[in-house]
Amino acid sequence: MSRHQIYSLRMSLFLILVSIPCFLFSASRNRPGLSLRETFDIYVRAVQASDLEILFTTVTDQEKFFFLTSQGELIDSREGYYKFHQDWFREEDWEMPVKLLEVNEGEDYGYTTALFYYQQKTASGEIYSLDSYFTLIFHREDRMWKVIADVCTPVSRYLSDPESGIEYTQEQTQIFSVIRNRRTVRKFKSNPVPREHIMKILEAAHFAPTAGNQQPWRFLVIQDRNKLDRLKEAASSWYLEKYQQKKKSSEEEFVRIKSVIKKTMENALSAPVYVAVLVDSKAEYPDYILYDGTLTAGYLMIAARALGYGTGFYTTFFPEDEIRDFFSIPERYRLICFTPIGVPDSWPEMPGKKKTEELVIFESF
Repeated sequence: MSRHQIYSLRMSLFLILVSIPCFLFSASRNRPGLSLRETFDIYVRAVQASDLEILFTTVTDQEKFFFLTSQGELIDSREGYYKFHQDWFREEDWEMPVKLLEVNEGEDYGYTTALFYYQQKTASGEIYSLDSYFTLIFHREDRMWKVIADVCTPVSRYLSDPESGIEYTQEQTQIFSVIRNRRTVRKFKSNPVPREHIMKILEAAHFAPTAGNQQPWRFLVIQDRNKLDRLKEAASSWYLEKYQQKKKSSEEEFVRIKSVIKKTMENALSAPVYVAVLVDSKAEYPDYILYDGTLTAGYLMIAARALGYGTGFYTTFFPEDEIRDFFSIPERYRLICFTPIGVPDSWPEMPGKKKTEELVIFESF
């Protein structure tokens, strides 16, 4: 039986259970004399029904509490535990079947261990699933079992398509999310980028595919603010010269364009770090260096986004010959792009994208 079939069966059984009238259960709220198992059942039904009042008849009256969430966050008060469930219960389109694994009832303390199968429908229509072990520790208070600690141990997180049943792990969906959220950024904050992050990003770039494993790239990292400010002036002049060569304009138009370019360059060169992605023309397979270089630049940008940084594939304002002279780059190296790495002043909105179906052809045109 496939995981999707198990999921469907699990959900069907759960829906049957929750449809049983409440009066068939032994109790609707906690009360003196109930067993640990009965109290656990009340706890679970209250959670599944998003009923805070009933749930907290099963929770200690003492303020001190221990709750380790599925995200690894520690909540150490009853008030915090209440707020967590209050926020959770406002959410919609979720279900959580529970499989009890063990009940251990002592004289004053006891615990239960269970598997909680949380599922929630996402805005995009997929099903987010979180399977976790939950260990609830109980203490007897006024002849009632009350939860004093709640430890969640995630087993797996995944997204599934309700139609196909195909599942994607949390790691897989995270990669897709990083790629979707990469943006070309043109204005940055001055927040420094730690050297460790720079090296981590470039290490990822280094693992891009390359012809014959030739690895022809070099990464020229520029952080010197004075040097970048000089580049700002130089790049503005380079662009204006090319603009004048291509288009004759009035003095008034030239002044306007000059102002626009100056502002554009101030923003474009506002990041704390820049990387000139270079490739070696004397590599073993020189016909492939531009492919290799473009791939490594793409890896660089995705890795930077994973760490929360914006980038850009800058070429227009930074012509190869001028950049080579400015940074004294040897003739053997070709420039792929000059990319910033930094915290965006703001993240750009997602630009309009064509539907993938419009771009894909299977087998033959």
